[in-house]
Amino acid sequence: MTKDKLTPSEHAALWDNFRNGSKEAFSQLYELFAADLYRYGYNLIRNKQLVEDCLHELFIHLHAHRSKLGPTDNIRFYMYRSLRRRLTDSITKLNKFDSDDYVFDNAEFMIEPRESQMIEEQTLERQKQMVIAELNKLPKRQKEILYLVYMKGFTYQEAAEAMDITMKSVYNTVNVALTTLKGYLKDTFKKQGLLLVLLFLQYFFKN
Repeated sequence: MTKDKLTPSEHAALWDNFRNGSKEAFSQLYELFAADLYRYGYNLIRNKQLVEDCLHELFIHLHAHRSKLGPTDNIRFYMYRSLRRRLTDSITKLNKFDSDDYVFDNAEFMIEPRESQMIEEQTLERQKQMVIAELNKLPKRQKEILYLVYMKGFTYQEAAEAMDITMKSVYNTVNVALTTLKGYLKDTFKKQGLLLVLLFLQYFFKN
């Protein structure tokens, strides 16, 4: 069982088993989502200890309050949102967060080894790395929204809720980000244009 292959009904069943006190379900939650959550948290806050602490506290909190949790058919969305709020709250308490700043600052779009193995042609590999490099040049908010939507498969509504922003902001930010990417890559991909950028986002950054 992998987090990517779980259907909404399987998400709901696993979550319900966990809420009902199943130790096996809790172990499955950790095995399926802990590493993924850590990567997201580290992209948000380049502080390994803080991310580890917040992730540990999140699982302790979930376990302690499992009987009071509501149902969900998208565990990753639920846990991403919870970890993000816990991280931003922790930074605020540590007086390290300026409300005018934005946490998704030094994050990098990265391809995991298993994904890189899918790419055999050298030309395609160079194009992929070029897209990644340009993604990392985008402003912070644009980068996080693309990360959630294209890398992690969040819907626009889920991204808006996770980031506590409006749907309109998500739509506008994605549009601006993709338009910017198209401009960055127009010399190399001028014939394929935005369509190729979208294909790269959907194919290479799909987990």
